[in-house]
Amino acid sequence: MKQLEIQGLTLGYGRREILHGASLDALRGGAITALIGPNGAGKSTLLRGLAGLLPARGSVRLDGQEMIGLRLEHRARHIAYMPQSLPQGVALTVMEALLGALRASPTAEGQLSASAATERALDLLEQLGIPHLALVGLDRLSGGQRQLAGLAQALVRRPQVLLLDEPTSALDLRYQLSVMELVRKLTRQHGLVTVVVVHDLALAARYADEVVMLAGGTIRAQGTPEATLTPAMLAEVYGVSARVERCSHGHLQVLADAALPA
Repeated sequence: MKQLEIQGLTLGYGRREILHGASLDALRGGAITALIGPNGAGKSTLLRGLAGLLPARGSVRLDGQEMIGLRLEHRARHIAYMPQSLPQGVALTVMEALLGALRASPTAEGQLSASAATERALDLLEQLGIPHLALVGLDRLSGGQRQLAGLAQALVRRPQVLLLDEPTSALDLRYQLSVMELVRKLTRQHGLVTVVVVHDLALAARYADEVVMLAGGTIRAQGTPEATLTPAMLAEVYGVSARVERCSHGHLQVLADAALPA
């Protein structure tokens, strides 16, 4: 089973440190880890650091191999990163974007031939249920379709680690659920180490196998949703009085009742 180990990780922008000496219990393959916390907690910074997009001190090891210090194109063979949204105004079709992702960085199997790359991209679009979008321009997609196209770009190189920064942001409820269901299915199916930044605590509670709570650039808690999303921790980190209960379908629910005095 794949494992991602993070020890003493420090990240920031220029001289400004955002995350300070973060260490986590190993993140395992086949499981979704949700990064939660208030704005400015360091969630997206941690994700970008794992992707190799920020200078970092410390250790990030995938199955024992150190990722820090690897050139970005080599790291991209193992780790895929999906930003909050695709760039606007891009006229490429979905298929062209996938083939471009394969050309930009060789896969673990090396550089694919044109026919093999096309076959892989088409197979993936079938898995995601969007083969009809293959020849549609990215600039013509709806918000939900753009997120699925972005997910396809992240997955087409068949990474071992999948990093998703708010994949449900700005989506309506239907697409929020369908995207998270799809992420869970692919994570289980391919044994991915999946790390997702989530603002919606209900989605984190429902879909994450493990939750990492951040605040002020430090890790405050790590564990199952039930162990981590407690009224005491929500009061401490979010400053709210909250209840955590299971609904009639067995899903964990977070119900914020009131803001606590500052």
